[in-house]
Amino acid sequence: MSLVIFPHRGTQLESLINGASQSLLFFISFYIFLREPNRKNKFIFLNFVVFFLISFLQYVYSFIGVAFLTEAKYSGHLFAQYSMIAYILLLSVAVIYLVIDLLFRDFKTYQKYLSTFTIVLFFFVYYFYPYFQDPLYLYSTEDIKQWKTLIEHVPQDGEIPAPISLANQVTLQSWQHGVAVGDLYPEENLKRIEELSQYLEGNNYLVLLWKPIRFSLIYMNILIMGFVLLFFGYQYKKDPPQGAYIDKIMFLLLLFSSMEILHNWGYIKSVEWSSMTELFIVGQYITVIIQIMMILFFSLRLQFITSVQGEFYETELATNPQQISRWRDWIDNIVLAQFFNFKIFNGRLFQSSLKK
Repeated sequence: MSLVIFPHRGTQLESLINGASQSLLFFISFYIFLREPNRKNKFIFLNFVVFFLISFLQYVYSFIGVAFLTEAKYSGHLFAQYSMIAYILLLSVAVIYLVIDLLFRDFKTYQKYLSTFTIVLFFFVYYFYPYFQDPLYLYSTEDIKQWKTLIEHVPQDGEIPAPISLANQVTLQSWQHGVAVGDLYPEENLKRIEELSQYLEGNNYLVLLWKPIRFSLIYMNILIMGFVLLFFGYQYKKDPPQGAYIDKIMFLLLLFSSMEILHNWGYIKSVEWSSMTELFIVGQYITVIIQIMMILFFSLRLQFITSVQGEFYETELATNPQQISRWRDWIDNIVLAQFFNFKIFNGRLFQSSLKK
């Protein structure tokens, strides 16, 4: 209804599906949080509730600078920038808290959050503090400053001059923290003009503009992947009892962060804005497929904990975890049937029933 009533940016079908799937994950996570019998797990899914809440900003972005805040020149840019930053921050907290909860089960809740925020904020501040120090930081990078110098020498209604021609007219400067510190040597000047000339056509400069934040998102997703791998490494080594379907959700989060890295790397390596848009569309569909799988396992988790059997299992897991076997779902049964001798795995997963 809002798309019908208010003027907005062009919206793609895949973006709407992506936003809808994340919105659905928000509601499922919220109901898991409400019905979760294990108090410790409540906080795990509370983090996912907060993370998926960010999906509603995707809808709002379509109207910023078009229907609302039209007088603010950079409103759309700032909204998109801080939405991406909030997105990766909340995802990092949700994943790392879950891993901390697994590694340090005896920690109190506030200790788990303290550990999580210490780790997350250390990397977050390192990669994103410039965007809070200067909201328009992306417009003050060396790439954009040099691009602005070049674009002034490009005729509006004509062909873009050859790099050697531009090098004869323009001497680019080296920039640090938004301040020019000196002219480039002739060879370096020509090399930089050759690199930047491909961004002088149309909206290609937008790829250059968003490049720094894309790199920061890649580094944060690598951090997330590292903690997910730590989760599975600890599971393999210690095999602690874990809530049903949580390991499947973590595996999907591993795929999710992996695809986020590939998408952002593709954006950075795309010279033309149109190519980046095409990659974005393809990436959206891949992300949607992963999110549909997440909807499945979040729903199975909700169904499980609201059943009598599931409520009993999760309660015992919270009070007496060493005396129960790990819950084995249908995915586990398929893996065992395909790759192992299914008959011997009639107890704890990967624990032989043969007596010593």
